[in-house]
Amino acid sequence: MERKVPILVKNRDIFMSAKEIILLQWVSYESPQEILKVHNIDKKQFLDDYAGGVFDYFIGVISGRVEIGDCPIMQNLLIYLKDRDIRADELFEICSHFRKSMIDFTYDVKLNSKAIFDEISFLFDQNFRGVLRHYTDTIFQKEQEINRHVKLLSEYQKALDESSIISKTDMDGKITYVNDKYIKLSGYSADELIGSKHSIFKHEDMPQEYFDDLWFQLKHADVFRGTIKNNKKDGDYFYVDVTIVKITDPYDNSIEYISIANDVTKLVDARLEAQKASRAKEYFLSNMSHEIRTPLNAILGFVNLLIDKDVSKQHRKYLEIILNSGENLLSIINDILDFSKLRSGEFTIEPKIFSIHEEISHALELFVASANSRDITITSFIDPKIPKELYADALRIKQILSNFLSNAIKFTKTGGHIHVEVTCDNEILKVSVSDNGVGIAKEDLKNIFSAFTQANHEGIENYEGTGLGLSICHQLSKHMGGDIFVKSTLGEGSTFWIEIPVEIHSKECKIFNDIDEIKALKIVLYLKDGTPNYKTESFLKYAKVFNTEIDVVESLDKEYDIAIVLEEDIDDKIREKILDSNEKYIILASKPDDKYEKYFHISSVYFPLYCSKIKSAFDELFHPELFCPYRVDGGKKFSGHILIAEDNIANQELIKILLDKYGLTYDLATNGLEAVNLYKKNNYDLILMDEQMPVMDGNAAVQAIIKYEKEKGLRHTPVSALTANVIKGAKERGLQSGFDSFLGKPIVIKELERVFFNYLKITKESIGTPNSSDTKCNIEGLDCEKLTQELMLSGEELRMLVELFIKKMQIQIPELQNAIELRDYKKIALVSHSIKGSSGNFRLEEIQEESAKMEGMAKNKDSKYKYEAAFEKIKDRVAKIKIV
Repeated sequence: MERKVPILVKNRDIFMSAKEIILLQWVSYESPQEILKVHNIDKKQFLDDYAGGVFDYFIGVISGRVEIGDCPIMQNLLIYLKDRDIRADELFEICSHFRKSMIDFTYDVKLNSKAIFDEISFLFDQNFRGVLRHYTDTIFQKEQEINRHVKLLSEYQKALDESSIISKTDMDGKITYVNDKYIKLSGYSADELIGSKHSIFKHEDMPQEYFDDLWFQLKHADVFRGTIKNNKKDGDYFYVDVTIVKITDPYDNSIEYISIANDVTKLVDARLEAQKASRAKEYFLSNMSHEIRTPLNAILGFVNLLIDKDVSKQHRKYLEIILNSGENLLSIINDILDFSKLRSGEFTIEPKIFSIHEEISHALELFVASANSRDITITSFIDPKIPKELYADALRIKQILSNFLSNAIKFTKTGGHIHVEVTCDNEILKVSVSDNGVGIAKEDLKNIFSAFTQANHEGIENYEGTGLGLSICHQLSKHMGGDIFVKSTLGEGSTFWIEIPVEIHSKECKIFNDIDEIKALKIVLYLKDGTPNYKTESFLKYAKVFNTEIDVVESLDKEYDIAIVLEEDIDDKIREKILDSNEKYIILASKPDDKYEKYFHISSVYFPLYCSKIKSAFDELFHPELFCPYRVDGGKKFSGHILIAEDNIANQELIKILLDKYGLTYDLATNGLEAVNLYKKNNYDLILMDEQMPVMDGNAAVQAIIKYEKEKGLRHTPVSALTANVIKGAKERGLQSGFDSFLGKPIVIKELERVFFNYLKITKESIGTPNSSDTKCNIEGLDCEKLTQELMLSGEELRMLVELFIKKMQIQIPELQNAIELRDYKKIALVSHSIKGSSGNFRLEEIQEESAKMEGMAKNKDSKYKYEAAFEKIKDRVAKIKIV
């Protein structure tokens, strides 16, 4: 090669050092720039991946390292360019400007001569000959590939024409092609269809919105799939399952649409007939169920009324048989109604935020009576680690649980055991019900969830039913995205469970957090023989979750703060010890029993156990002021449902007693936020709202309620403030906040009645005044006669309220003293405010005045005020109040 290009060999280093200049010059010419731009070739990529390699190839040829005419870089360039349909003349143009750039460079550096021009041209000609050879081979391969594709596409088209209904339209929707199958199905000729729009087939049953969506899908997704009902030429109809695809040219320009369809007329007609028949059946079932329920509800209602009347023993027996039979019939009808809704598609799942702890515990309590009537014990474990707030259909979950429990009680013999367990892992809620009943044979298990099917239960009486219950549970679990399961052994029992996906709405897990007080206690579990059974295990399982230390003992002679005792383990000796003891006890009973109710050191709790029930048993022993042991019925004078928002326990109890006397029902909230949440869930005729409460005060709560009413378009519920604030301007500010009226503290009956008269309906009955014998209560330090008359209380009711007041003062007086010693102004204000509210209703003006003044001074953090002196006055006055 040195003999053919000696000048280039001699000046090789000059060219190598000018590589970047030569390449930039190459792509700076107008003609290469235009070609690169037309074929969307990135100039930088061309320089980096191809042009530089071509230059290096030329230097390699000059150096004698490679042969001329077989440039691998040019082969790569051809592969890159072949998909861009570059022409041979354009390829030549690009390559010739590389030669031009080399020659121009020789002029720039004064190397120009005819000889060097000839050498560069020689190299270019030899190289381009190889490029053309590769280009020709590439074009030939491409033509061969195109021919294969055309042949294959022809076969595809032939196959489609034979099997499917084919049409094509231009971009304006005009038909450009239809195959014979389309012509035969529609009844139109090719001449009638070509040039027409597809609307020629449009059936009146097809809404315009369907075709608007069709074009939207084609525009944004380039494809549409659906079922279309079309008209034939003779007025008949046909259905097609169709796929429409946008066709584009090599430059991604849309040019036409192709429609590939199949005739599904017979299939759709058959499906519509089946649906019509199914709807008729479901309508019949649903309608008949409603028609039967209407008179049956009336029958049951009047039977319930008659049972409450003074009827003979024989007649009462007949009424109970009618009631029991009617309730069974109503249960069957409800099953049929639910089943028909599920089958017809009318049934909907309605998820909401709920507490599984509350929902399951409420459902369990509904079955305690029926289980106890057969001496069956229900135990439970609702995992306290389950988050407090889940999102799912709580109603349907309870419906499934209720069906499981109903079956378990039905098929468990007297003295049996049923266990309910609820857990939640990885957002899957599992609810299971196990029993030690008759069980199910293996051959019956496969059909247990089928409609109208019941397993064979020989020897079991009274297991009437539709056979729909488990089928409904199966469908409900599927509707909620879950599943249902069963395992059973004949003669040993069964376990049914569901696994339902739920959303976690609140990450907070424990149902209650304030158990430190319980964990600090020395707790013992008395077992007669030292061995736990399934009942005591039910309690111990909760204790284990909360890491509560409980010692199992066989004797109650050791020291303890509280002893847990199973009712069936109590003999006469143990009972005598418990009743006469100064210690505290929780009795675990198989069924509700009030035999221990009069003993303040004993709390009785019956199975099934769950967190809130266990916690209440402890609270009843250590915080008796939280519980109201009495409820005295009074005459009715007003009708309505009231929401009470009050954080003071004594005030709560007084208001509850008064509302009972007036025949009013109520719900209780202990802070403003609770009140707002209760308001959103229930309907109330009147709200009694304390102004000062923790979490959210009364003013903020009223504003939140009014905002909710406006957002939902609800009628306004009147709100009366419960306030001890008599400062000038307080009522005006309250009216601006949204209060409709005001009740002062202490409560005056006439003022309370004024509010009731303004907002509630009056009934024909009137409230009876307490008899003189009822007003004797033997309480020192209070004007009992005045209080019973002013508050319309019996002596028993006043005594109960005073007991609560004394117990509360026993806690709050030391709290106030400690806060004063520490000069904890926030705590001083809080406790003195509570004492002020508690004392007002007993007309204890001295305590009320001193605590009110102390509250104001503490709020202002007045260090000069004599807190100790005021405290002694309050303490001394409280000490004078005694029940004798």
